[in-house]
Amino acid sequence: MVDDGSDKEMAVKGASKSRAGIDVTTSTGHLIRRAAQRYAAIWANLVSEDLTSPQFGVLALLDAGGQLDQQTIGARGGLDKSTCGYLVDRMQRAGLVLAEVDPANRRRKLISLTAAGRARLSDALPLQRQVQDSALAELTDGERVQLNRLLLKLLALQPNDKAPQ
Repeated sequence: MVDDGSDKEMAVKGASKSRAGIDVTTSTGHLIRRAAQRYAAIWANLVSEDLTSPQFGVLALLDAGGQLDQQTIGARGGLDKSTCGYLVDRMQRAGLVLAEVDPANRRRKLISLTAAGRARLSDALPLQRQVQDSALAELTDGERVQLNRLLLKLLALQPNDKAPQ
C-alpha cells in the first residue's frame, strides 16, 4: 500500500474540527486573517516597518487627489476616523504630510503631501509592486483579477466606491 499522505492530512483536518463540526483552519475568516498577516509580513520585509501599507495608501491617495480633508482620506482609504487621525498624526510627525486647519471650516484638517512624502511614495511604489507580486505569486493573472473582484464584492464595494462607515 502506498502512503500518499491523505491519512495524515485527514488526521490533521479531523483534529482541527470543533465539536460543532467546523474546521476553523479552512474557515473564511481564518483564511482572510492569515492572508492579511502574510501580506503584512511581506510588506515589512520588502518595504519597511517604518512605512505601513495603510500609510502608503494615504500617500497614494494624496498624490492622486492633491490636498484632501481627513474625512475624505478615511472614506477613500477604508479607514475609520480614529485610525485615520492616528495615521495622519504619525505621518505628520515623520514629515510625510502637512496637516493644516481648513480656513473655510476650522473643524476640518486639510492634509497634503510634503516633498519628503512624495519622495517616500516614489521610493515605495516599486517595492509595493514587489509585495503584490510576492503575495500573489501562486495566482495567475486571471485569478488575481478574480480575487480582487471577489474581495470588492465581499466588502460590498465597486472599484471607485467609498468604504462603508
